[in-house]
Formats: sequence, structure tokens, C-alpha cells
Amino acid sequence: MAAEVTDGSCGFCSASAAVYTCPRCHRRLCSLRCYRAHGPCAEAFYRDQVLEALRAQRDSPPRGPAPPGLRELREPGDPVRPVGRGLWEQLSEAERDGFRQLLSSGEAAALLPQWRPWWWRGRGPVEELGGGSGVEEEDEEGGEGRPGPAPPVPASVPPLSALRAAAPSPLVRFQLPNALFGYAFSLSLHGGDETLLPELPAAAIAASAALRARRPFGSTAEALLSARRDARTAGLPLSPLGDSGALLAVAQLLEGRDSRDPGADVAAALWHLWRLLKAGARALPFPERSRFRAARRKVGFLLSWSRGAPEELAQLAREARAVHAEVAAEEAAVAEIREGLEKVWGGPRPPPREGQEDRVPWLVRDGVEEGFGGPRPPPADKGVQGRRLIQELD
Repeated sequence: MAAEVTDGSCGFCSASAAVYTCPRCHRRLCSLRCYRAHGPCAEAFYRDQVLEALRAQRDSPPRGPAPPGLRELREPGDPVRPVGRGLWEQLSEAERDGFRQLLSSGEAAALLPQWRPWWWRGRGPVEELGGGSGVEEEDEEGGEGRPGPAPPVPASVPPLSALRAAAPSPLVRFQLPNALFGYAFSLSLHGGDETLLPELPAAAIAASAALRARRPFGSTAEALLSARRDARTAGLPLSPLGDSGALLAVAQLLEGRDSRDPGADVAAALWHLWRLLKAGARALPFPERSRFRAARRKVGFLLSWSRGAPEELAQLAREARAVHAEVAAEEAAVAEIREGLEKVWGGPRPPPREGQEDRVPWLVRDGVEEGFGGPRPPPADKGVQGRRLIQELD
């Protein structure tokens, strides 16, 4: 805010001595009180300045490391921490535990900008290769979090007969939803950032047994629930799409957005996954690339199979929708129960019972007794325990 002596009156209270000027609307103000009352205008000005600086920083070429003096700046009262260490090493153990809990619970996704996958239903028809494009529909929420451009559909896919002479097993159809779950889960987990290599394709392999090995599935439900379980077993955080959202993503990919070519979205997703696996393998040492190559071969096989089985895709889409509906209903029931309990508790956790803080939990680990909060209480008389056991059995 610029200050200058002037004879003009205040634009807010009409006082005669208006020595300040709003940087946005240039209205003259006489005091801090009038400035604060006029604050939203000035705040909008500074917000625009900050956004403009961020855009300039994003568009400018990367510079060298910051001078040592800037790297060592900290707020007054902050604890002195070693310089030159990573951010993770600078966190306390309690801060690390809190961050791990945010990741495992999926709450960290709420802190990130909203990301929507390219197959989101808010978009119009699939863009045709060769010049034609469909008209995009307005997004349901006013254009915020619009999905990015869809990956291209491969121009030519070799038929399945060119890859193998024998007819495939009828169970091969259930490999596709399992692989698509790995693709949708990993892409949403990393916010669609394809530069995160090899982490992004590695997450797809971890969540999909079909991409890791020859794992047969007997149904679409088994294939999808197995992928969801594998993602948890691998220690991966909850997808920003939500537990049931990844299942919905598989159904949407199988349904497709273009009625003229319902399998176009499946082909685009598999071709995209194939390229991500190839790029991820390049980011690994040569001996560690084998699992990425094996997964890429499996994706190529599913791509050829899917382009020749449109009826199978429609059936898989219906089955995936049913699995999503069941899981979403379970989530809604659990959320309703949790909400009711939190209202009774007055918070996310139950209040401690009377005398609960005086209890002493004990743990026996590797034959060694470990106590928390005080000495172990004396053991009860074995004869009394025996009599009680006999009475319970009777």
C-alpha cells in the first residue's frame, strides 16, 4: 500500500485526511480501521500479485540452487535443524507418524488439488483421430477439476491370432478388469503425473496380479476385489478416487464414452499403460526391468483380445457396475455408523471410560514381559482360576 499526503477525503468514512491509497481500486483511505474495512479489495490485489508471481516462476526456466543464506532462513523461534538434509529427515518421529496416517487413511488426498481422470463422465464424446472432435459438455461442478486430455487410441492393433495360434482360455476375460484396476488406481494415486517413474507403473503392477504373473480369476468380482486387496497388501495409500471409486473407474472404462466404438477407452487405457510400463523400465537398472517387460507383454495381449471382443466388454462393464454398487453400499453403511458414533462420542474417538486411564496394559514379546504405565499387577491365585474355569465349563 502506498502512502502519500493529500487533501482528498477518505473514500470509506469521508474523513478529510486520507493519506493511504488502495492498490487495487485506488480509493483513498484515512486510517488502518478504514483499510481493514476495505480489506477484501486489497486482499484480492495481493492475491493476484502472488498468483502472477507463481505463474512467472512456473513458466521460467529452472535456476541453480538457492544461495546458502536463503536456504538457512527460518522463522524466529524455529528449532535449529541441520542444513542440507532432506525434508523427511527433518521431520520428528511424531510428524512422520502423522504423515503416514494421512497417507494410509486417504485423508492426504483432500490436501491436494482436485484431479479427475480423463475417462470422467463430465466430458463429451471421445476425440476422433484425424481431425474430428466431439463437443465437450459442461462439467457438473462449474468447470473445476476438469479431466485432462484422453490418451490416444492405437491406430492399429494386431489381432489375437497373430500373437498365438491356440484359442485363449474363456477365463482370460477376467484378466482385463484386474489390469484396468491397476491402471486406474496407480494413475489416480499419482495425480496423473506421468513423470513419476518408475513409481506410477510399479503401483499398477503391485495392484494387479494379472500384470505380475499368470493368476486366473473365476469372475469379475474376484478379479476386482483381488486387485483392491493387493493394493492394500502392498502398503499403497488409499486412492484419491476412494475405495469404491477405483471400481467405478474400471466400469466406466469398460463402458466407454463413444457409442460408435465402446472399446476405445479400454484400448486407450491399455495403450497408455503399455507406454508407462516402457518408460518405467527405462528408469530402472537393467536387471530390474524384467517384471516391467512381462507386464507389458500381458498388456499387449489384453489389448489385442479386447479389440476383438466388444460383447465381452459390455458384459464385463455390467458385472463391474454390480461390484461397485455393492462396495459403495457397504461404504455408505459404514460411514453412517461412524457418523452416528461420532455424534454420540462428540468426536472421532470414544471418550475414555471411568478409571480406564488407571489400567495397565501388558504385552509379552519373545518371552519378555513389557509393561506400560506401571508395575505388573500380582498374578491371581491359580486355584481360584481353576475353580472359575470348572464352573464356566459346567
